[in-house]
Amino acid sequence: MATFSFKCANMITQPLTIEKLVRQIMTLEKLYLNFISAITLAIVVGCSNASVPSLPSLPPKDLPNSSEGHINLGLWTFYIDPENENYEITPLRAIQTHMNALAFMEPPAGVFLKIDKIVSVAPGDITLDIRLTHPYPSAGFAAAFDVCGILISHGSKVFPLTDDLYFAGEGEVRLLNPDGYTRWWNPTEFPPNPAKPHKGYIDGLMGKPHSQVNFTAKLNGYKYFATDLTSPDADLSTLNTNMRGAFLPGTSCVRRYHIAFPPGSLVFNYAVDANWAPPSGNPPFDIPDDFPPSANRPEAYRIELHDVANSLEWDSSSGTASGMLTMSVYVYDWFDAGKNMVCAYAQNDELLGMCNPIPVGGGETYSVYTVELWPMAMNSADDILVWFEVECKESGYQGMNPGELQAIYWNEIFPVAGD
Repeated sequence: MATFSFKCANMITQPLTIEKLVRQIMTLEKLYLNFISAITLAIVVGCSNASVPSLPSLPPKDLPNSSEGHINLGLWTFYIDPENENYEITPLRAIQTHMNALAFMEPPAGVFLKIDKIVSVAPGDITLDIRLTHPYPSAGFAAAFDVCGILISHGSKVFPLTDDLYFAGEGEVRLLNPDGYTRWWNPTEFPPNPAKPHKGYIDGLMGKPHSQVNFTAKLNGYKYFATDLTSPDADLSTLNTNMRGAFLPGTSCVRRYHIAFPPGSLVFNYAVDANWAPPSGNPPFDIPDDFPPSANRPEAYRIELHDVANSLEWDSSSGTASGMLTMSVYVYDWFDAGKNMVCAYAQNDELLGMCNPIPVGGGETYSVYTVELWPMAMNSADDILVWFEVECKESGYQGMNPGELQAIYWNEIFPVAGD
């Protein structure tokens, strides 16, 4: 990855409009990578009513074997000798680390994705386990990294400091147990690109077409898939950091999706964010050591809140707010963990937002940032939704969303004491 240093010398605690300006001007030189991909995966089935989703019965997709060594995926040409794991790759066009992997997973639908178990169903609520299986049984060069299944839906809530960064709120289809939120592959900012399908939104074959329902959410929840997440509800803290979030050929991963939706209407689609870069050396490859840092996404892969101290209080008799909210934000990134910027904003400006580009500690794959939020427009003892935005050193979303720093997002609800 390219080296990077923040232009901010100190923690930013200025008014929110200034923060927004600072965030917008911190654009960076884009890192272009030439790479190809031989792995993808897809997620979650969708339907247009409250009936339980089901997968169609479809034949398995043909995989390479000793008598079939040539695979033409339309974007790249692979010449593969699976027995000896020798390969030659001819890239037909240059692309970058992130791609919408649905371009290679569908059609057909339901081959490398299946419902492993329906955990529970209730009006407006469904929980199900989704199994994703690597489409190549042994091609070591096809290991993918930081694979995320994104649930795309409608959104009517607006992210703080923005005019149109919509996300799903109560009464809309939303993922209740996300591993994070991302802007990648929403149909508004990443419209379909027939010439380069991997570089835009694609209608998943088991979801509702965007042209029919107009998905408006730009910020969508996702689940993270990796080979060493060995249970459906495994926390990302169980990831083996030595493996860098790899999804290995010949393996499966099951993740649990808890989805809320308006009773009688489960309408959504999905996208897959997969990352890859060619390994060095000759097969058999050492995963992940033979894969460069650029095989992982530049964004952080996990956020955790620690040491939360909440003394926020609302005095209704005097109409005054007091106290503060402080915490340590742990940002986990495979490389250059200290070169992110953590921003925190209350959804309705109840607290004075801030951005902090300077970590106060950490380790090899994580950094610790301090966040301090004071009352600003707090006028009740209602709970406060706080968004955390962790911006990385890449900008522009590979040229598809110019001027925007790439980021992952998280939110938490904090209580306010009152009489």
